Amino acid sequence: MTQLSYRDNGFTLIELVVVMVILGILAVTAAPKFISLAHDSRASTLESIGGAMASGLQLIHSRAIIDNEQTGKGLIQIAGVDIPLYNGYPSVRGRDSFPVQNAQVKAWLDIDAVDRNTAFRNRDAAPFFTDKSSFNNYIYIFFITDYDQKSKIKCHIRYENPLVKPESAPKNPVITIETDDC
Repeated sequence: MTQLSYRDNGFTLIELVVVMVILGILAVTAAPKFISLAHDSRASTLESIGGAMASGLQLIHSRAIIDNEQTGKGLIQIAGVDIPLYNGYPSVRGRDSFPVQNAQVKAWLDIDAVDRNTAFRNRDAAPFFTDKSSFNNYIYIFFITDYDQKSKIKCHIRYENPLVKPESAPKNPVITIETDDC
């Protein structure tokens, strides 16, 4: 006949405490790595969109040269969408609505984005939303999850086509990728 002692029926309290302490230490050291991965993922996404934007701008500029729209204000059409230009690169027209601006961006940059008004009403509409600053000639791309913080957060892409005078002195557009708060 075999006898079982209390040691064969389970774990002692000390063994359980040791396991919990080890798991706690692992959680404390691993959690920051997972948080960093989320930041890195969002930052990498913006970096890749910025690269696609730069490539798209070269295609737009080439098309503007072919259509003789490379200096001053111009207009080309891509996939049935009018793209306003300044010195052969996309510009921001103040009279264009946010949906029209979004359609322009999507015509030269293949991105799943909605305009800022749609993002305001439906935070599940797309992963990104576009916004504009007509005064500065800026186009912004934000993560839709950052909508409520868009004026404060540094997790976006800003496209700028500087308006320089005289028009005979073109200046290249600038793509700024902000990833500090991603």
